[in-house]
Amino acid sequence: MTSLFGVSDLKVDLDAVARFGGEGTGVTRFAWSDELDQAYEYVSARLRDLGIDVEIDACGNLIGRWEVGSGRPIAVGSHLDTVPRGGRFDGSLGVLAGLHAIRLLVERGVEPKRPIWLISFNDEDGGRFGTGLFGSRAFVGRDLTPFAEHPDREGLTIREAMEAKGYSFDRLIEANRVADLGAYLELHIEQGPVLEATGLEIGVVSAIVGVLGFRATFTGQANHAGTTPMSMRRDAYVGAARVAERLRDYARSREHTTTNVGIVTVKPGGFNIVPGECEFTIDARAATTAGFNALEPMVRELLEEVAGEERLEFSIEELFRLDPCEMDKDLQATIEHAAALEGASSMSMPSGAGHDAMVIGHHVPAAMLFVPSVGGVSHNPAELTNAEDCERGARVLARTLELLVS
Repeated sequence: MTSLFGVSDLKVDLDAVARFGGEGTGVTRFAWSDELDQAYEYVSARLRDLGIDVEIDACGNLIGRWEVGSGRPIAVGSHLDTVPRGGRFDGSLGVLAGLHAIRLLVERGVEPKRPIWLISFNDEDGGRFGTGLFGSRAFVGRDLTPFAEHPDREGLTIREAMEAKGYSFDRLIEANRVADLGAYLELHIEQGPVLEATGLEIGVVSAIVGVLGFRATFTGQANHAGTTPMSMRRDAYVGAARVAERLRDYARSREHTTTNVGIVTVKPGGFNIVPGECEFTIDARAATTAGFNALEPMVRELLEEVAGEERLEFSIEELFRLDPCEMDKDLQATIEHAAALEGASSMSMPSGAGHDAMVIGHHVPAAMLFVPSVGGVSHNPAELTNAEDCERGARVLARTLELLVS
């Protein structure tokens, strides 16, 4: 496929990078792994072909620096790591479309008046250690010390994995570069069905939802399922089921809010035993600050209420917290203008998934654009964005950059 911008090379790059960690139709490419190193080497070589300097920082973030013009750079990026047996577009398309956007500006003889950086943040998906957005959090100077001893499935900690690749956990602070940036752009597959369902071609992200994660436990009394009257049971699983249903109803009644009970463990776990303990996870998300701030008290009050009604004891532990981030309105307008110049239809929409842009966007102006996902499938080998949608997204990204640096 050819185009005014020559984005036919994008498919070549996507196919090449998918081989690193490829498992049949899926891809497994974790942080601080040989497979990620191979992807970095490929992208670095393509950047150097364009005369662009490349570095790998103290966290393992890849940074390509087109040092032209003056002032603080516009950065474009995403990530190259994946979840276990993930798809070949999540993250990778954003990095490779950013590579193409730079290539297209070079080919067209555009002379940027300010620098442009391409960044591939390390460990965005958290597929190895459960520490998503690790690289972008290091980039903005977050204290990541609590994660040093997080193990992967083989028992290797982050500290050990970094040392095995020549990095030092104690030098992560050197990755703090956000003060160098002027703005940040990220292209990503939607990972949802909205664009495909509406027939629109570009999603201009208005905000990225805040995410709260909890581990909750109800404790009742294990007893014989045949001899314990229903009215006298202290069934921990029933408590968890009621919470799941109430969380669903709460989210359904509010815009841009989702809840999920994803992992449930019942003990003792016997066929004919009333569950005496039930541990379960809660994922709660909201796109607005007000909606996000309401989530924690809602969850805690709901657990207390159900525990009282079912005569259970309960505990709750917060696992993670990511504040919502509104995208910069001026950058959103620039993306919309770029889409119009490229003849692409667009719509404003929130992102229900977390992205590096939500970390960077609390420090510098940031914006995102989505391209459609076939069937809304993501984090799955069946993940697919059609070639024409990849090309169109890269064209809009290139045009956005041109508008910002000219």
